[in-house]
Amino acid sequence: MYRALLAACLLALVGATPAAAQDVEIRLWPSLPISLQCAAGAAAAAETPAPPCDAAAPAEPLPWETVWGVVGSHVFFAGPKVAPNGEEYHPSFTLDLDFSFWVWRAQGLYLFADMRFWMERPEYGVTNAKDSGLGFSKRQFDLVGGPAWNYAGPWEVRFDAYTFNNLNRGASLVTPYGLNDGFGFENRYYLTPEYAKLGRTGFDVARADFLSIGYYVTKDWVGNDGQTFNPGLMLRAYLTYDLGNWPAYAFGDVTFITERSLQPKLLLFDVGVAARPFVCWPALNAWRNWEFRLGVESTGDFQVGNVQNLWYGSVRFVF
Repeated sequence: MYRALLAACLLALVGATPAAAQDVEIRLWPSLPISLQCAAGAAAAAETPAPPCDAAAPAEPLPWETVWGVVGSHVFFAGPKVAPNGEEYHPSFTLDLDFSFWVWRAQGLYLFADMRFWMERPEYGVTNAKDSGLGFSKRQFDLVGGPAWNYAGPWEVRFDAYTFNNLNRGASLVTPYGLNDGFGFENRYYLTPEYAKLGRTGFDVARADFLSIGYYVTKDWVGNDGQTFNPGLMLRAYLTYDLGNWPAYAFGDVTFITERSLQPKLLLFDVGVAARPFVCWPALNAWRNWEFRLGVESTGDFQVGNVQNLWYGSVRFVF
């Protein structure tokens, strides 16, 4: 009787157990210790493949910018320069602006302009004697500009007109004299991934290394001897190199120019070190694009056999 009553109680309990609980299957290995059972269970779980994760969403492209470039100023410590009128002078400082803007973004077409306004030190009686060493005189205005086309990947072609204007009146009491101008084209190959961000937020034109070849179709340039010549072939390289973990890099911009007859004429180079110290302080994030440079702009004339060096310090803002 007691056995019948116990069996009835067990049947009642099984009937009252939820269906979800009845579906649970518990497997034990009675012949193994508990520790080995746990290890075996963990190994079985490790062999079970994890469910596939959703593919990471593609990063959104950087927004486009309307205008980008560099603005700044060079202060020259020493060195001579030949003006477009063939006369030598000593620059004091320059005001610089290099900017570009889209014309047809879908086709990679944009316009660029590079402007430099040169000031002369107080010499040759061109400034007021009362200004002493602080005086300066406007001397030269350079403008290079035209269309550029990113026609494939890192390749770009440029068509540019240039004009180098002498602002000093020389022997005239009214009108400045001395002008070099002309037209040329250039094909560039960019070496770093920076160029892939062309015209987008974060594009840094100062870190877009490239090699290029071009030709001046017309018209004239001035050598270190003050004589004009007709330029021809142009080879150029702009390269940068990070200086370890410092917020600084070395740069070099070298241009080789021949005469129309392909005789070597000029070697222009701008080399030095650039630093952006404010990138190290998040609190000064608004200043992170300010750049400071120390370097030398040099002009070597193969036919004259001399080199003119302009040592400088500069402050620039990359936008």
